Amino acid sequence: MQARPQPYAEYTLSSDTPLRLEDAGGRVLEGVTGVTWITAYGQATDFLLRPGQRFVVPNDGLTLVDAIGSSRIRLAAPLAQSWGQRVLREGQARLAESMMRLRQGLQPPG
Repeated sequence: MQARPQPYAEYTLSSDTPLRLEDAGGRVLEGVTGVTWITAYGQATDFLLRPGQRFVVPNDGLTLVDAIGSSRIRLAAPLAQSWGQRVLREGQARLAESMMRLRQGLQPPG
């Protein structure tokens, strides 16, 4: 049995006009041209995406995708995941949110 191709959309980006992604956990960003700067909710660092590189959006929080100069990206549907992988991804997102709240001096969600 062959895997079905994943549907995707392509975006052309320019500096200071970020693409806002929400509820996009598991979607795959692929660099097509230029350099793309990615800031994802709950992540300690930002990421640079170059042509041919891929980035999996780690959670459903806000992810900002911006170009350094201009760039083109491909945004694909989430990779097929098992039930266990989905639970793990959701747990990681909740842990990241709890850690952020702790760093801010707030009580973690109950």
